[in-house]
Amino acid sequence: MNSYDDDPAVEFIETVGLRFQEQNMPRIAGRLFGLLLLEGGPFSFGELADKLQVSRGSISTNARMLAEMGLIERVSRPGDRQDHYQIVPDGMVRLFKRQLEKLWWSANFYHSIEARLPDHKQQAKQRLHATAVYTRKAADGLALGITEAEELLRQSETA
Repeated sequence: MNSYDDDPAVEFIETVGLRFQEQNMPRIAGRLFGLLLLEGGPFSFGELADKLQVSRGSISTNARMLAEMGLIERVSRPGDRQDHYQIVPDGMVRLFKRQLEKLWWSANFYHSIEARLPDHKQQAKQRLHATAVYTRKAADGLALGITEAEELLRQSETA
């Protein structure tokens, strides 16, 4: 029995933090994203620091990174001079669209180099071709998933 059994919210926040860390990103950024994904926001630095039991400086650094990624956004509250952060509802779709553009660029780049290599480099050409095909297939699957996700977002906004 682990310490998360009593609170699925804590389990979620901590697991998202670990998943971010596995992707070579700060664990606190993942915890912050997990918290805002669950609770929405907006929350001030102080509120976020209290909820996650980390320093305000750590919240500031990681919130800035997540905002640059388009996953959360800084908002203001009338009469309050502090910055507040909240989840961006379509942030993941935006992130995946940027990844999709990178995949398409990569596939096209591999094909372009393959086409320019001399014929005596057949093995290299075959490897580049295969990599381009795999990359294009991954991009096609991601593009389909993004289209479906955007439709779900539209439906939830009109519901």
